[in-house]
Amino acid sequence: MYRLAAALTAVSTLALAGCAQNFDQGPDGKVTDKIKDGKKFYLVVDPTTAGEEKKFRVSKYDYHDCNRGSKYPKCVDD
Repeated sequence: MYRLAAALTAVSTLALAGCAQNFDQGPDGKVTDKIKDGKKFYLVVDPTTAGEEKKFRVSKYDYHDCNRGSKYPKCVDD
């Protein structure tokens, strides 16, 4: 019984890991816009260092956790 439970846990963990989205992190800065294009999610960030706004793809979780005006990448903590 315990072996079955352990095996099911391991299989579900691997399945979830395979679904994880890993996108390159954008620059640190202030979120100025959020864009949803079908099933793709993007943030536009105004960097804290000199530079132009940058649009980059993020996971749906980062998209929902980051609001306009929040500090990327620690949006949830704002």
